[in-house]
Amino acid sequence: MRINSYASTGQAIQAPFTFYYVRDNDWSDSHSYQFWNKNFTTAVGANNEVTLKTIYSPSPSGYVEPKTAAFTGFTSTGGNTHNSSQYNISGNYNRGWNFYTNGWKTGNTFFFAAIGFRDVYSGRSGTGAVDFDGEDGSFWEVGASSISNGCVLNIGSGYVSPHNGNARSFGYFCWAVRE
Repeated sequence: MRINSYASTGQAIQAPFTFYYVRDNDWSDSHSYQFWNKNFTTAVGANNEVTLKTIYSPSPSGYVEPKTAAFTGFTSTGGNTHNSSQYNISGNYNRGWNFYTNGWKTGNTFFFAAIGFRDVYSGRSGTGAVDFDGEDGSFWEVGASSISNGCVLNIGSGYVSPHNGNARSFGYFCWAVRE
């Protein structure tokens, strides 16, 4: 992996193993609500619209990022919270959470690890190395929260945020799902 400053969109897609850092919260010098989904022309809330994948998507061919409503069952409100009584979890935090999959506090659980992320913008390492391992888990969703930010699930010992927004230049985990 090589680290470099922002690039034109054309440059970036020709160098998939280069980690481009932030400029106006994006890896590219051009911004679009539609980088990962052609269906979006504005910032989106939690929804289940059909994904029209683009070549800029971080998911491999045949896969897409989860819809922006995919993780709303992880809290009682469907929204972001720091209130642990609103987490739809089994057990205690152990470098991640075991979230229930079949409704409120019922059914099977699935573990989401706080695996950290790559960040040269404001992270402690400033090198593009994985940082915050065990402290933060960030997983891309398909929508845009602004013209230069993507939608993301964030988890940590003191928060569950099923619909957050953050810079698309962050190296978050891409939990790809089949189209």
